[in-house]
Amino acid sequence: MPHLSQARLGALLTMAAAFCFAGKTVIAKLAYREGMDPLSLLCLRMIIAGSVFAGVLSANTFRGKWRPWALRPARWALVAALGLFGYYLCSYLDFQGLFYIDASLGRMILFLYPTLVVIINSAAARTPADPRTWTALGASYLGLLLMMAPHLTAPGPGFLKGCGLVFLSALIYAFYLTGVDRYFGRSQMPMLISLTMMVSVAAVLIHYAAARGFHGLSRFSGRAYLYVLLLGLFATVLPIYAMSAGIALIGASKAAMYNMMGPIMTMAMGTALLGERLGPLELIGAALIILGVSRVGGGKTGGGGGPPPPPADRLTGPAGGAGAP
Repeated sequence: MPHLSQARLGALLTMAAAFCFAGKTVIAKLAYREGMDPLSLLCLRMIIAGSVFAGVLSANTFRGKWRPWALRPARWALVAALGLFGYYLCSYLDFQGLFYIDASLGRMILFLYPTLVVIINSAAARTPADPRTWTALGASYLGLLLMMAPHLTAPGPGFLKGCGLVFLSALIYAFYLTGVDRYFGRSQMPMLISLTMMVSVAAVLIHYAAARGFHGLSRFSGRAYLYVLLLGLFATVLPIYAMSAGIALIGASKAAMYNMMGPIMTMAMGTALLGERLGPLELIGAALIILGVSRVGGGKTGGGGGPPPPPADRLTGPAGGAGAP
């Protein structure tokens, strides 16, 4: 077997992570076709992924690498808030929205979150974005309108609701990244992601128990549970660690370039596995979104520039992180 250089291995890992993340919306749509509802899907996904993160948290705490008890009460409050909004609410809105719209469109809407980070940072700093950034933002949202246009002539039930829910998920995720960047140092990121996941798991379990009772989780087909397992491991846990390792090898900037392939992969999988068909307007719109987001990401973090590094780098520092919910 030929020896892989560090650059090639890092590229392979980040591309694998992008592929796995890209499959999230497609796997969710396949589970919906098996009769699973968004809340049940989210609950089971959180249980599977949360179990892995709980193991990582316990192992690192036992070995003395992490010290959750050393966090001040104010930090615990932030962890709770980020867990509730960054994972629980954001993921809940995303899964609810995907119930009404195509996987490709849902992925492209969520892909807009860097543009929202730029807008939030510009507003917070009271510094207007430069013309290049405004052009990139305009291209991104023109692309979204073009992707939506073929559906607006005769929108299906809940189409606009679905688009709105996923966009709200992207907006909350952008605020989440901004909060993580502002209030937590890089050394705390690996512990932070595990703690926030635990908060999210608890929130989802409480939500499900209050709404339905846990007996509702046992009523689905074997194929539906297979999709849940794929969603929890293949599309959540595996890409987090692959992206983490990839960023450690090649850096966040190069990893972000490979991550741009994610939406294209989602569209390809949506066509192959879900039978989704994208017309010329939708393809042009998708290209504009990818181009606009890539140009927005070329600036510096802060008032007039681009977003922070990709979520994998931002959530766990140099080792990588969690990606979009």
